[in-house]
Amino acid sequence: MSAIAAATPSKSVSDRSRAERRKNWRDIRMSYLLLLPYLLLLLMFGVLPIAYALGLSFFDTIEMVFWGFTNYQFVFDDFRVSASVANVLTFVAIWVAMTVVGVATLSLMLDSIGRRTAAVLRTIYFLPGAVTSSAIVVLWLFVLDPSVSPFQPILHLFGWATRADVLSGIGLSGIFAVMAYFAGSGGWIVVFGGALSSLPTEVMEAARIDGASRFQLAIRIKLPMIWRSLVLMAILSFAGGLQLFVEPQLMAFTGGQFTQNDWSLNQMAFQYAFRMGDFGASAALSTLLVGFSIAIALVLVFATKFYKLD
Repeated sequence: MSAIAAATPSKSVSDRSRAERRKNWRDIRMSYLLLLPYLLLLLMFGVLPIAYALGLSFFDTIEMVFWGFTNYQFVFDDFRVSASVANVLTFVAIWVAMTVVGVATLSLMLDSIGRRTAAVLRTIYFLPGAVTSSAIVVLWLFVLDPSVSPFQPILHLFGWATRADVLSGIGLSGIFAVMAYFAGSGGWIVVFGGALSSLPTEVMEAARIDGASRFQLAIRIKLPMIWRSLVLMAILSFAGGLQLFVEPQLMAFTGGQFTQNDWSLNQMAFQYAFRMGDFGASAALSTLLVGFSIAIALVLVFATKFYKLD
């Protein structure tokens, strides 16, 4: 009897262990099943196009002969590319700074007021993001025109009488950064609203009991707890900013002096492919752009220890 009694608990533990392993295996299979649609789309519209562009960048697509790094050398030697790099990096620096500071500030402020009021304001902030970027540009062309702008008194205060004066005074990088901020910040404010609402209430209550003001609660408690969301926003904003195309392309509507066909790197890639017919050079520039985006993202991820568990 004693041998049977000793074997029974061991058998029970073994059965539970097998059951847990089967459950874990089912969970893993279900996870991959849920990921499968995303992985297929990533393969079709991400990995394969990048691999194709990388291969194409080593060929002279006009004569269809292997050129090695000639296309890359051509891109580096084009003086317009260096000017486009400076333009895009200036735009990205302004836009990312505006987005990180502006979205974090507005999100923390909205989290400190009533829920209904905050929900209404988040919806208002989100609405511009529902408009396509091309429509946003056309809308801003009216906003920046001192003769019809609702901000006419402010524009006249700076001595700007025409749209050309405004564009020259602020600069195209600043104009595009403002356009991008108002188009994309609303969606991030909604995302941050969800992140802030998921913070542990006991931590907030303990801080209030200790006498923390709303400002101290936002800066010392909430902000350090959502820093990963800020890093993610910075990475995605940076990657999106490097792909700037629509805004400078549509600036031709403002007049000949502001027509920009090679202001951004994506415009240069477009010029190579569809104006010069040199798809190899276009693929080389596009590959460099993708590689730079991935490199910066990895630097930020590892520098901030993004995936490290607290």
